[in-house]
Amino acid sequence: MNNLTLRAISGALFVALVVVCLLGGTWPAWGMLLLFSFLSLREYQNLLLPNLSFIQKLLFIISGCYLFAVLSFKQFMYYSEIPPVFYYVTLLLPVLVFISELFRKNAAPFDQIGRQLTGWIYIPVSLGLLFGTGYQPFLYVNGEIAYNGFLVLTIFILIWSNDTFAYLTGRWLGKKTLFSRISPKKTVEGSIGGLILTIASAIAIYYLHPQLTLIQYILLAITISFSATLGDLVESMLKRSLDIKDSGNLIPGHGGILDRLDATLLTAWFVYFLLQIF
Repeated sequence: MNNLTLRAISGALFVALVVVCLLGGTWPAWGMLLLFSFLSLREYQNLLLPNLSFIQKLLFIISGCYLFAVLSFKQFMYYSEIPPVFYYVTLLLPVLVFISELFRKNAAPFDQIGRQLTGWIYIPVSLGLLFGTGYQPFLYVNGEIAYNGFLVLTIFILIWSNDTFAYLTGRWLGKKTLFSRISPKKTVEGSIGGLILTIASAIAIYYLHPQLTLIQYILLAITISFSATLGDLVESMLKRSLDIKDSGNLIPGHGGILDRLDATLLTAWFVYFLLQIF
């Protein structure tokens, strides 16, 4: 099996997983994003925190998954009254990171502390906000509370559209590099093509399943196109700083889970706040 075929099969399986889980309801969607948090935290740890002790590694991953759980549960209307103790534990987690470094002989302790705190913000908090986009009160009908997996799936579709069309347009018309220091292959022409065709995809989704107004879909597409490009550049910056090509090898032909979620992690923040404005 050649690499192109392997890449196509693994990519199709990843898309199928996302579609089935997001359209399957609250718990399949939550379970999938929790799994993504766990796998992404492990990759991040292997890349940026290889020298942590076993206890610290355990604390980093378990605490990261806990942060995702608390943040995502807060989005549930049913769980709006989470016992305060869960929030208190959340506040203690960063403190434990500082304290744990006291017991290690590390020449640059605050470098390790910063990397751990950054990892939590970058991965589980982002995915918690992404999960929360499925709970938007302005979309409820007759007061019915249900997880809106199609809205979250729309975000993924628009991210994939931007990525695919930017790549194809860049290959065809690309001349001027967008950010040569970070990603020499990204072009201005590719980004413009990605933006235009992402807007076209959003308009098509509007006519198929009009959960938002046409203007809102267009604004969503513009926001996602810009933020997905920035998210991809941030991931490229991380890999370039470590002199690696992929974050892992979990997905054959695509690299690691962070390689698949690079645009999504940053986009989640922008989309979440845009939906609050809506």
